[in-house]
Amino acid sequence: MNKYNEEYYIVFDNYNDETLYLSPLQKTFDRNYTYTKAVMGQDPFFFENAYKDKDLKNNIKRPIKNAHLNLNFPIISDSIKDDIENLKIDNLQLYPTVIIDDDNNYHDSFWFFNLHKKTDCLDYEKCTIKRYEPENKRHKIKKYCLSIEKMELIPKEQRLVFTPEKASGAPVFLHQKIVDIFNKHKVDTLKFIKVSEWEMGKQF
Repeated sequence: MNKYNEEYYIVFDNYNDETLYLSPLQKTFDRNYTYTKAVMGQDPFFFENAYKDKDLKNNIKRPIKNAHLNLNFPIISDSIKDDIENLKIDNLQLYPTVIIDDDNNYHDSFWFFNLHKKTDCLDYEKCTIKRYEPENKRHKIKKYCLSIEKMELIPKEQRLVFTPEKASGAPVFLHQKIVDIFNKHKVDTLKFIKVSEWEMGKQF
């Protein structure tokens, strides 16, 4: 058994009628805010409901809770941030974030999971991949398998949270220790699927 496929989880939205899909404001989008380390002290990132106009028209309110996703990246509240920050994860930057609700109220107690580099961690021979080519940096992976050899070479504080190399639309992988923090805060907006149990489509 591959212990790393059991210890790590992939994070997704917990899809339901209340799911809040967050979209960056143009000024955040223009900063190339994913996979790039942000400069602390600059403006926070700003996000809003991607379906704001439609929801206002249909009188739908999607609650802002203590954790959400943008693309594949968690956005977390102050309380979750305080617990995760104590772990001092090398490749993770928690960047100040504001969520603007549909009434234009600003909720500024959030933090973006900014993973500013990808991790060489996959066993490509054991992953299920559509047309794997070693020189290709973007593969459509239908099932992931973490490499025991590669993972053991990475210090634990560098692999508690990561995104894998050579994966198109790479998801965020979380160690059980991080998932335990989300569970401690009773997060019900996100879904965590063990790597050994996930395959394309299972998140829906």
